[in-house]
Amino acid sequence: MIRAVVLRAEWDHDNDNYRIVHQDEPPPQFPAGLLEWWDFRRYGLPPNAGGMRDQPLGWMDRCQQLAEAYRVWSAWTACDKGPEWREANPEMTRTALQLREMVYG
Repeated sequence: MIRAVVLRAEWDHDNDNYRIVHQDEPPPQFPAGLLEWWDFRRYGLPPNAGGMRDQPLGWMDRCQQLAEAYRVWSAWTACDKGPEWREANPEMTRTALQLREMVYG
């Protein structure tokens, strides 16, 4: 799912570059968990009826990680990746480098 989030963030930022790098891959869809998370954050309604304890085990943690991955990778693709940005955003830089390693090896 992390790969789908990273690729979707690339597509959302610059779909022309995405088509060059990933020639034979169609634009990825958002993972369902991420869409559910955004709905939960927007409306305050979890996907399953009831409260936090009625949600699938680990759902909130997984979805929060997906949202963070999307946020970080979107910022990473939008920035110039220069030393000034890296020094101003050390946490995002570390996370972006980890995501890059996970997706592109």
